[in-house]
Amino acid sequence: MKHYFSYPILAIGLFLLLSQCQQPTAKQDGQQDEFNDQKTDAGTQADTCLVAVLDIDSVANLSDSLYMVFKVYNPTTDTLRFTQYHTPFEGFINNFLTITDETGEEVPYRGAMAKRIMPPPAETYCEVAPSETDSVRFSLIKGYAITKPGTYTIQYNAGNVSGMANGTPVQVRVEK
Repeated sequence: MKHYFSYPILAIGLFLLLSQCQQPTAKQDGQQDEFNDQKTDAGTQADTCLVAVLDIDSVANLSDSLYMVFKVYNPTTDTLRFTQYHTPFEGFINNFLTITDETGEEVPYRGAMAKRIMPPPAETYCEVAPSETDSVRFSLIKGYAITKPGTYTIQYNAGNVSGMANGTPVQVRVEK
């Protein structure tokens, strides 16, 4: 039995994988090891482009603001850039996270949805030096309707716009 392998399909797959790769920072105490682990995971996912790294306390109270740190990590030896479009660096102007509860139901986004000029203008781009990060801290509650206790999975979802790999999802248990 002969197996036929389509080189055009392989070429398209490689193009799609690499097309995500082109390419803005705060740190909380006691989280250096977790961040390094996520950077290592991110590096194995896409060591040729910037990677989104999400950082949030594993347990939070519903009455809190649910602060998260969004980091852009450059695992390469080159300075890379990304557009602020569809990232928390520009605020809640688009839905850039997928947040699901323990049943898999998606938490509604309640921020603005802006249309953009494409390609993004030069002033929307930020550079990240090799092996460096840029980050921003923001409150999830300002853009997402997290209204009940439970365990939530959070994933960056806009890498195809910003020019970075989506990175690894994180979980937070929200208590009353």
